[in-house]
Amino acid sequence: MIKNYSVFFLFFVLLFSCQNENENELIPSDPEVITNDASFNSSGGVNLSGNYEPYATEISKVGVEYSTEEFFTNSETVFTEVNTDHKVSCYVPNGLKEGDTYFFRVFVQSSEAIFYGDTKSFIANKNAAPVIESLSSELGYREDTLTITGQYLKDRTGLTYVYFNEIRARVINTEDSVVQCVVPSALESATNNVVIKIGNRESNALLFSLYKPELTSISPLNCVIGETLTITGNHFDDEVISNKVYFGNVMGEITYADRKTIKVVVPLDIATSSDSIRVNSQLQEVTFDKKYQIKAPTILSVPQNVYANQSITIKGEHFHPDYRKNKITIEEVETVVSNGDVSSINTRMPLGPFPRKKAKVRVQVLDMITEYNLDLNIQDKWVMVSDSLPFSYYRSINNAAVINDEAYVIARSRDSSSEEFFLWKFNPSDYTWEKSKIPFSLKWSGVLTSNGNKLYCYSAKKENRFWEYDPSTSLWTELATYPGGRRDYATHFSINGDIYIGMGADFEPYSTVKYGDFYKYSPTEKTWTRIEDFRYQNYFTRTETTAFTINGIAYVGNGASNTGMVDFWKYDPTLDLWLRVADFNDARKYTSAFVMNGYGYVTGGSKVGGSYTRDCWKYDPSSDRWTKENSIGPLERGGHFSFSINGKAYIGGGVITNSGGKSGNDLFEYIP
Repeated sequence: MIKNYSVFFLFFVLLFSCQNENENELIPSDPEVITNDASFNSSGGVNLSGNYEPYATEISKVGVEYSTEEFFTNSETVFTEVNTDHKVSCYVPNGLKEGDTYFFRVFVQSSEAIFYGDTKSFIANKNAAPVIESLSSELGYREDTLTITGQYLKDRTGLTYVYFNEIRARVINTEDSVVQCVVPSALESATNNVVIKIGNRESNALLFSLYKPELTSISPLNCVIGETLTITGNHFDDEVISNKVYFGNVMGEITYADRKTIKVVVPLDIATSSDSIRVNSQLQEVTFDKKYQIKAPTILSVPQNVYANQSITIKGEHFHPDYRKNKITIEEVETVVSNGDVSSINTRMPLGPFPRKKAKVRVQVLDMITEYNLDLNIQDKWVMVSDSLPFSYYRSINNAAVINDEAYVIARSRDSSSEEFFLWKFNPSDYTWEKSKIPFSLKWSGVLTSNGNKLYCYSAKKENRFWEYDPSTSLWTELATYPGGRRDYATHFSINGDIYIGMGADFEPYSTVKYGDFYKYSPTEKTWTRIEDFRYQNYFTRTETTAFTINGIAYVGNGASNTGMVDFWKYDPTLDLWLRVADFNDARKYTSAFVMNGYGYVTGGSKVGGSYTRDCWKYDPSSDRWTKENSIGPLERGGHFSFSINGKAYIGGGVITNSGGKSGNDLFEYIP
C-alpha cells in the first residue's frame, strides 16, 4: 500500500512540472508596449499615444519620451496617468521647433525596469497658442500686479510676453498656467485688451480697465489765482505726474496726489474767471458738477489828485499775482503796469486823453472789471483832450486861424497818402474836426490867417495866389495876387481887419532868397499896400516866425536860424514902424503862438542847435516882459499849431519826442 502511494506521488509531481513549463512558454514575462503614430491638433501641438499590455508586471508609471535625436540622448519626458485600459496619451502643446524632425516612443515603468515601445517620428507643425482663462481683476490701477491664469503660458522655445493693447507689461513670474505681470504705467487707454504672446503665437484677449476716477468735492471753489485747491474723490493716480487738472482749457500745477486726493494750484495763465474743472486721471476725464469762480478784484484806494505821467499805486485785493496780467485803464487809456502783487499795482498816469479833466480807474483781471468809485482829478494845466487828430500837421500851412470862436486848420488827411490839403473846422464841444475841400492847390509852406470874420490863405506857389474863405457861405474866393516875391513860411498876422504877409524865404532856388519886405491887404479896398520892411538881421534866414496881435499891435519873433536871434518886435500900423520889444528867452524856431486874455503865448519849438522843448512863455505887452508858464505836459513839441477860443487855448500836431502817446496826433487844452 505504501509502495503504490509513492508511485502515485512521483507521477503527480512529474505531471505538474510539465504543465508549468508549458505555461511559461505561453505567457511573456515583460510588458508589451506599442507606440502609435503622432497626430496633430488643429489648434497646434502634437498628440503622442500608444498602449501596453503589462502581463505579469506591475506598472507604476507610463508616458512618452521625445527628442530631436534618434537615440534620445537629449530628450523630454511626459508622464501620464496609469489607467485600467492600458492606454498612454499625451498632448505636447508647444516647445517644438516647427519643421524639425522629432523621435518619440511610449514607455511603461515598473519598480525594476522601463519598457519602451517602437520609436517613431514626426515633423513638428505649429505650436499651440497660449490661452488666457481669467484675470485676477478686471479693474485696477497702473503699476498693480495682475495674475493671469490659463494654459500653455510658458514655452521653452520663447519668452512669454504680456501686452495691454500695444504696451508691453513687465512679467515678474511665468508658469505654464499662471503669469504675473505689472500693469504698465505707460498705458495709452483706460480700456485694454490683455493678450499673451510667445514667439509668433498670440492668446485670446480679456478686457482690463483702469478704475474711472470719481470726484466728490473741490475746495475752495470760490478761489483766487495761485491758490491751492484740494480735490477729493476716488481712483486717482497716486503719482503727481500721472494726473492732470484743467481749469477750462488751462492746466494747473499738481503738488500732491494719492488715490483719494489731488492738490492743484490755480494756474497763473488761467483764461476765464469761471469755468469747469476737469480731472484727467487713470487715462479718463471727469468734470466736476460745479464751476470754479475766481474772486473779482477790488480797488481800495487810488491817489485822488494826479498829474499826467505821474507814478501811482493802486491798492486793493485779488489782483492777478502776475502783475503783467492786470489790465489797468484810466479814462479808457490802457496803462503799462511796472510791478505789483495781489494787493498793490504800480503804474503811471497816461498822458491822456482826459476830455473830462477827470479820470476813471478800472482794473481788469481775466474777464472781470472793477471800477473805482471816485474820479481822479487831473491837476495839469495843459491836459490832453484828444489823441486822434484826423489830419497830419507838421510846419505846414502855418498856423491855425480863428473866426468868431471857431478854429480852422489846413492839413492833409491822416488816413490817406494823398498830397491834397483840406480845411478842418474844430468843434470844441467834443474835440472833433469837420473836413471840407479846398478848390485850389497849395504848397506845404503856405500860410493861413484870419481877420476875425474870414480866413485868408497864401498858397506859396509861383503864381502867388491869395484866397479868402467866408464861413457863412463855406465858399472860397480868389483875391488879388500877392505882390511880393514868391516865398515859403511867410510871417502873417491881422490888425484891424487887414491882413499882413511878409518876410519868409524862397527855398526853391539853389541859393535861398531871404525876404524882409511886408505887404498889407485891405479886404474893404481889395488891394495890397507895401508897409515898412522888417530889416533886423535880414542877412540871416528867418522863417516860420511866431506872430500874434494884441490891441492893434502885432508882435513877431522866433523863426531863428542863428543863436543870436533872440529879438522880438512889434509892428505899429499907425506909425508904420517896427519897434523892438523884450527879447525872447532863447533863439528858437518851429514855435507856435496864440493870444488869450490880453497876453501873447509862445509854445514849444526847438532851440537853435538844440532839441524840442515843452515850455510855454507868456508875454505881457503892458510890462514888456516874458514869464514862463506851465509846461505843455511831458511832451517836447515843435512845428505844431495853436489857437485860443472861449477862454481856452489849444495846441496839437507837430513832432513830439519823449512821449508815450501817439506822436503828432494829439490835442492839448489849456485853462489858465
